[in-house]
Amino acid sequence: MASRYIQEKLTGKHVNLVFKIKRLRGNKGHLLAYVYVDGQNLNLDLVRQGLSPYYAKYGKSEKYDAEFRTAEKQARNEKLNIWGDPELTQKYLRLKSKWGQRGEN
Repeated sequence: MASRYIQEKLTGKHVNLVFKIKRLRGNKGHLLAYVYVDGQNLNLDLVRQGLSPYYAKYGKSEKYDAEFRTAEKQARNEKLNIWGDPELTQKYLRLKSKWGQRGEN
């Protein structure tokens, strides 16, 4: 669902990538950045839509931590997308716990 959503949002659009102080890469070499399209933070939008949890595995967002936490909490309360599936919810809560994040945000 998230892939389809991103494809619809980004097809034919100009994208701006904003990096933290340094360019970070995930375990599989993926570049970690904030993605902006039409002036909107796509990362935050994915969390708001319940299409992604707030990943803080590589550190909390220096700029948007409170917004990400609020967006995830609202998506979870509304049981949007991944948060509407009890198995996925438990999976993400386990991962967040592993990363040192509490389940309630």
